[in-house]
Amino acid sequence: MAPSIIEIAAPSPGAGERPPGPVRTPRYSPRVDVTDPQDPVAPPTTLSRWGRLQRVLPAHPLRSGFAVALGVLLAMALAATIAGISTVLMSIFLGVFLALGLDPAVRALERRGVRRPIGVAIVAVAFLLLVVAILLVVVPAIVRQLAAVVVGAPETIESMQQSQWYLDLERNLGVDLSAVVAEGVQSLTTLSSFLTISGGVLKAGFGVIGAVSSFVMVSVLTLYFVASLESIKQSAARLVPAYRRASFSRLLDEVTSSVGGVVAGGVTLSSINAAVVLVLQLLVGSPAPAVLAIAAFFVTLVPMIGSLVFLVIGGIATLFVSPTAALIFVIAYFAYIQIEAYVVTPRVMGRAAAVPSVLVIIGAMIGATLLGLLGALVAIPITASILIVIRQVWIPRQDSETTPPIE
Repeated sequence: MAPSIIEIAAPSPGAGERPPGPVRTPRYSPRVDVTDPQDPVAPPTTLSRWGRLQRVLPAHPLRSGFAVALGVLLAMALAATIAGISTVLMSIFLGVFLALGLDPAVRALERRGVRRPIGVAIVAVAFLLLVVAILLVVVPAIVRQLAAVVVGAPETIESMQQSQWYLDLERNLGVDLSAVVAEGVQSLTTLSSFLTISGGVLKAGFGVIGAVSSFVMVSVLTLYFVASLESIKQSAARLVPAYRRASFSRLLDEVTSSVGGVVAGGVTLSSINAAVVLVLQLLVGSPAPAVLAIAAFFVTLVPMIGSLVFLVIGGIATLFVSPTAALIFVIAYFAYIQIEAYVVTPRVMGRAAAVPSVLVIIGAMIGATLLGLLGALVAIPITASILIVIRQVWIPRQDSETTPPIE
């Protein structure tokens, strides 16, 4: 008799059961002593010593060790490469910041109806004229004044030694300062000192050549970044998913506008500061007013700290003219610092640098420690950018989370 459909579909007894035997554990997994959890007398599940060791050791020790060593070598090679091209990277970084500082001028021309390519051309021509003026007018004046200072140094030292304040200082300290100065001058005339100074002058010459080449490179990069800033921002937005491009573009525009405002405002304030120093040094009869004005420009690029630092530098430099001239300079420049802090800076910077003062000081200190003067200069724009990202991205995201996570 043929079997029915039900009989064919029904499994035979024991067909779905696995034969009794030891439970196989997967390879490289911790070996566990498997026991029946329903058995009240069974011992608790324990992990063998080899299983605990396999939890720590990788599956393929030789392959993993080779991968780690290869990663370390690649990291060292990358660090050496970055250190080798650090000058180029610094030039690119500085070119980007200068381009962001020139971008507000281009935007101002756009608001007056000038098309962006024409505005970029106008700003580029003005920037090139400034560079040419620096190379043809400012640099020769600085060289002439430095040469005059070096040539007139013996006469300046002699007149200083005969001044009343120098004699009073020597009497109060109880030290023969003239002998100290004479020993210092004599030590400079020895052969070893001459060779050391000659080597230093040679290095300084190579440094000047490198500085000029870097200056030209930064100028070219600045013009390129100014001309292609919008296309660079559009290309950066293409790297973000489409549903986030609008918000990313708005955030990027706000960051670049803030950084550009900070850079442009800082350069404007430093230029005003340098002009004030130039006028004051001319009034007190300084032999190197242009040198001190250029020094004031670069030192005062660091906000809040630079002006106070140059107050000390300018006072000491003017002391070689006369104590009265130094006192006049210190009082007049300190008065300008107050005017700059409460009148000039709010008008020039506006809302571009909405950075708390304590963060300005901390950022400048960290930047100066890492990269020197350049680090102190770029620390404020970077701090402003980080604050914008925190205010526009991090804080709204935290405000949107009103319910605690489910544990």
